[in-house]
This record gives sequence, C-alpha cells and structure tokens, in this order.
Amino acid sequence: MDADEYLATLAERRWRKLPRQIAYCFEKSSYYRARFQAAGIGDPRDVDSFDTFRALPVLMDKAAHRQSQEASLVEQGHPFGMHLCAALDTVIHVAATSGTTGEPTFYTFTRKDLAITQTVFARLFAKAGIRPGDTVLHAFGLSLWLAGVTIVQALEAYGARPVAVGAEAGVAKILRTARLVRPRVLMGTPSLVGRLIERAPQELGCDVAALGIEVIFCAGEPGLTIASVRERIRAAYGAQVFDATGGAWHNGTVSCDAPDHHGMHYLAEDYCFRYDLVDPVTRRPVPLRDGALGEAIHTALEYEAGPAMRSATGDMVEIRVGECPGCGEFGTRMNIVGRTDDVMNVKGVKIYPEAIRTVVAEFSPDVSGQVQIVLPAPPPRVEPPVPVRVELAQTAAGVDTAALASRIEARVRETLAVRVRVETVPFGSLERSNLKTKLLLVKPD
Repeated sequence: MDADEYLATLAERRWRKLPRQIAYCFEKSSYYRARFQAAGIGDPRDVDSFDTFRALPVLMDKAAHRQSQEASLVEQGHPFGMHLCAALDTVIHVAATSGTTGEPTFYTFTRKDLAITQTVFARLFAKAGIRPGDTVLHAFGLSLWLAGVTIVQALEAYGARPVAVGAEAGVAKILRTARLVRPRVLMGTPSLVGRLIERAPQELGCDVAALGIEVIFCAGEPGLTIASVRERIRAAYGAQVFDATGGAWHNGTVSCDAPDHHGMHYLAEDYCFRYDLVDPVTRRPVPLRDGALGEAIHTALEYEAGPAMRSATGDMVEIRVGECPGCGEFGTRMNIVGRTDDVMNVKGVKIYPEAIRTVVAEFSPDVSGQVQIVLPAPPPRVEPPVPVRVELAQTAAGVDTAALASRIEARVRETLAVRVRVETVPFGSLERSNLKTKLLLVKPD
C-alpha cells in the first residue's frame, strides 16, 4: 500500500463515523447547529461525503471556544460552553489550557470520553517503552492542564505508578523526589527536562545520569525536533527521549526511539481526525499527501461531552505518510512547525520562531539552546532585522561573542532568507519555565 492508498483508506474509515458525529453535534448543541446552518447545512445529511465535510468552514477556534464558554455561563449557569453536547451531570472530568489571555479554555469528558483518552494514551506509553509497573515521575503542570491530572489518571489506568510531583513543585523538589523514588520514566516539557540537567549538580551533588532514568517523555512545547537539544538530553540522562502530544479530543502522537526525529507517529486515527489541513489564510482544504503542510483542523469522531468539530487548532502541521525511516512502522507522522498566531512576516518572508531557534541550535556547543525573539509589537508584520537574544552555553568562556553573533546572523539569512540582529547573553540570562517557555516576547519600546 502506498501513501495515497493509505490516506484514501483512512478517509473511508473516518466517513463511517463522521455522519453520526455530525448529526450528534447538530442535534445536541445549539452552538454547532447555528454554525452548520450559517454554512448552509440545514440538515446533517447535507454533508454527504468526506470531501463535502472537508470543504466546510471552520466551526470552532480558540476565540470562539472562549465565547462559547462565556455564553454558557450566562445562559446555562456553567462555563463549559454552548458546544457541550452531553448532559452536564454526565461530565466527570475537566481539563484546560490557559492560552494567551490567562482565562482557562475547558475540555470536558464523559466516562466514555475519558476511557477512550486513556486508551489513546496507553498506545503512546507503549510506543515510548513505558511499562505497566514502572515508576513514572510526572513533572508536567498539574493545574488543570491536559498534561496534568488527565495523564496521571491515564498512567494509573495503564498500570504504571505515577508520582505526581508536578512542575509547580519547582526544580529542587522535583530533583529530590527523583532521588527518593528512582523513577524509570520522567515526564515534563523539554524546558523542564533541560533545567534539571543544569540544576542537578547544585541540588543533588551529582549529574542527572545518576538518577537512573531510562525513558523521558516530553510534550507541551517544541524543541525535540532539534538534534542538538535532543542529543543533549539523551546524553545527559543516558535515556531514550520521546516527543508527544495528546489529551485533547482523543488526539495522540509520539515519536519513535530512533536517534533522528522523523516526526510523531499518529496513533489515534480511529478516534479523531487531527490533521485535516487547510491553508491558514484562505482556510481552504490542503490536499492530504506525504509532505503536506497546513493549519490543522481537529474533529473528534466519537466524542460525547464538548466535541471538536472542525476546530482550528492554530498549529501549523507537516505530515509524512509512509514507512518511518526510524522504526519502519507504516502510517502517518506529523511535525508541528509553528503556531499561526506566532508567524512573522518579514518583508514578505513568513517565518516561525522555532525555525530561528533550530538554526541557532546548529552553533552548539557554544550556545545553550535558549533563544528569545523580542518584538516591539505583536506579529505578523515584523521589520528586519529581527531582534534575537541567544544565550551562551555554560562552557562558552573565551568564545568570541561578536564573531559568534555574526556567524549566526549570516547562517539565519542564508537558511531562512531573513535578517536578524543577534545579541548574545550570558548563560542563565534567559528565563526558564517549568511549564512552556515562550520563544517570542512582545515588549513595546
């Protein structure tokens, strides 16, 4: 089976579930019913094919999600959205993301939703080599985040033994807990995992390798696609490193254990359509094929509580279809190349912050991997040169920083066709986060 045949088969299988899910959302949610009707769909049966479905407009995005929550708080006395399709008393689990406003965006789960979520997470855990009976040090944020209690419960259902210290506990406590419980598996953002490397000698009097961690399961932010970042973590811990996404509306992806990053394997094809790609400007469908790039539109195929139905994720995703060069598994893999709201338009060249960070990482071991792009106003329009702070490595004493900055500037221009102005800063100067570290900072002059 080639890539096109595989995707055609997936489309047929999705279509077996989609009509029922469309009818469910249309019937149970006044929000979705109004959105469908505004798109010219007066009856769910009007969506009569997979291609017709893909041609529908976006029905939900982050802003609309919050507006739906605000409306339900006023009209129904709860903040879980007018798009809630199940009865409130059947919602048994709530998670959230914070977004840029600080207001939580809620994700709701019925018992069935939670069971499927745990099934998908179990696939990710198994692909990452996590075993039932393993002690797992959970250091993602626990404050409602999808990577928090939702993953802790999934680990318990899987038969692992999570020690939920949480990112909020701080680096010192996470390290002390690791020394006590001797986990086989560590979970956290790449930023947090990197901070533990830096602080272990100070807090424990030893390197992180002494903790005996064998598997590192990262999610929540980009970074592991960069070879130098991945290799630094792998070498410091002596562990296998995995890059994952999951939790929202039955999504689930994880990289394999190959030395190179070949994308995250998509392991939830039977439960949601995560990479329905569209052009981020026109929102017209992008043909799905190996190498396709676009904004991901998320639709859950069996969700009961507050389903995603043509929900714009804001993630720019590239898909690869076929046999993985790393592990040989055939299927779909995806890379999140950036966020649509972070894209910078620099004299007509569209660039994502992560692309600049990837180029800077080529200059390891002189740089730490920490990068910050400081703009006077929000993107997309950015006047060159783009200001970029690059943190020097801890071992960079004696480096000619002016020459290093010039080399980075030249390499970025050669690779990405944009001009940047690099300011090198001492190791430890750029803010770290135990949760998600932002590459782009808006700081008005």
